[in-house]
Amino acid sequence: MTKEELKQKLAASRKIQQSASTEFPNPQSLPSPIQMTRNLLQSVGRNVQSVAAGNNLRIPPEQAQNRLAICNACEYFLKPQQRCGKCGCYMAVKTYLKAEKCPVGKW
Repeated sequence: MTKEELKQKLAASRKIQQSASTEFPNPQSLPSPIQMTRNLLQSVGRNVQSVAAGNNLRIPPEQAQNRLAICNACEYFLKPQQRCGKCGCYMAVKTYLKAEKCPVGKW
């Protein structure tokens, strides 16, 4: 491998690292993977129970947009990833589910 080829590979590797750091959330800003798995399983359970009780799965789009607006103003909201730093959920999904609540009680 020539010196020039090595420089090109190094530059390509740096570009990949930079794009990965902007695409994926900082692991320290989210709950642990185990906690996020627990949160997800609890969410699925809540929503299944709610639907089994005869409730709708989703809320009206206007209400979901209001919830997401609250999230966007929250100090725990990770805007680049559209995720909550407290529970790790993707808020574009969570805000539409009727049985869900904000982990810090804002909606």
